[in-house]
Amino acid sequence: MNNNAYLGIVQDGRFRPLASDHEVSGAFRVTKSAMQAAESPESGEVSLAEYEGSAVILRGVESGDWIYSASVIEKAGYILTMVVQEVFNTGGAGQTRRLKFPWV
Repeated sequence: MNNNAYLGIVQDGRFRPLASDHEVSGAFRVTKSAMQAAESPESGEVSLAEYEGSAVILRGVESGDWIYSASVIEKAGYILTMVVQEVFNTGGAGQTRRLKFPWV
């Protein structure tokens, strides 16, 4: 099984990848369960509440709305989260870029 790396932000309880070692987009739920496990992904779902608004690095395998066999490798602090948001800001030309504080 391939184990991919993702850098992203947790927003509204979902993990939103900003960078990965392959093409991926969307908002994902995260589970410790393996993709072909007999149990449902919900049974191993990882609560992302403590990571809300923060940049995190995950490893796992995405399929559908889930990242399976997931583990949170690192959580960024406030300053690094702001830097990640700024570096990956995808706003259109002419828009004012504004840092988003993770505690707001």
